[in-house]
Amino acid sequence: MLAYAPGDLKGLIDSTPGESVLVHLAEHHAGRTLPDTGVDSHLAFDSPRSQLMIRTLVKGSTIAAHFHTVCDEVVVITGGRGELLINGEWKAVKVGDVHVCPRGVVHSTRAPEEGLQFLSIFAPHLPTGTDINWL
Repeated sequence: MLAYAPGDLKGLIDSTPGESVLVHLAEHHAGRTLPDTGVDSHLAFDSPRSQLMIRTLVKGSTIAAHFHTVCDEVVVITGGRGELLINGEWKAVKVGDVHVCPRGVVHSTRAPEEGLQFLSIFAPHLPTGTDINWL
């Protein structure tokens, strides 16, 4: 096994956290208890530079229209089907779809017919509190 301490790596500005993360999504989702409505969200990775959240939007639920002032959000669909509000239009999404939403752009997510599993990747890191501006 190769191991390198952060001090061994030249040019590294920030080494927080000092370990990488591996998530088995099927196992993760199987171990979660979902709410009756809304979104289940688990913070899987957190660094000063970015965050990864594993999410499930429960069937029949909607994340209301909003925008972020600080962060760009990358959404990767990993299970189910749903719809994303992209540039003012609802677009059907399925496993394998990726949505890149720059800060300041209004977006929304809904799961009308089945639960929607997705990853939300925020860069830079979400500010303390929230970066959600509801409309």
